[in-house]
Amino acid sequence: MEIGVDIIEINRIKNACRRKKFEDRFFTACELTEISAKKSYYTHLAGKFAAKEAVAKALGTGFSGMKWKDIEVLNEESGKPMIILNGKAFEIFKTKGFEKILITISHSREYAIAFAVALGGAVDEGSKSCYNEKNGPDGNRRI
Repeated sequence: MEIGVDIIEINRIKNACRRKKFEDRFFTACELTEISAKKSYYTHLAGKFAAKEAVAKALGTGFSGMKWKDIEVLNEESGKPMIILNGKAFEIFKTKGFEKILITISHSREYAIAFAVALGGAVDEGSKSCYNEKNGPDGNRRI
């Protein structure tokens, strides 16, 4: 299991959208169509942007070697966000043995935040603690 989180200012996305290429570079046609009629368009777009960043972090690679559109953020009929991976993002997902990605998105008036969890995956030896699993550096039991 791996996690990723990202937060972004909604106004930063709104300002970036003044350049037409911004939306075309970072979002798929399905993502844009899904939110095109929403009153809070930029809020939803910022949430999708943060979700892409959070997923890239959970995959453990950032956007190294992959395209922004390789991570697609769509919504189920209920409104719950879901992730669809394509291209290099899907390759990384499979190579690392992940089974599913969970995503949650929230926002305030000024910020959008997303938290991603990549479930499954191979054990990462580099993340093992130098302490045994039952005791911390002070000798106390850890839960």
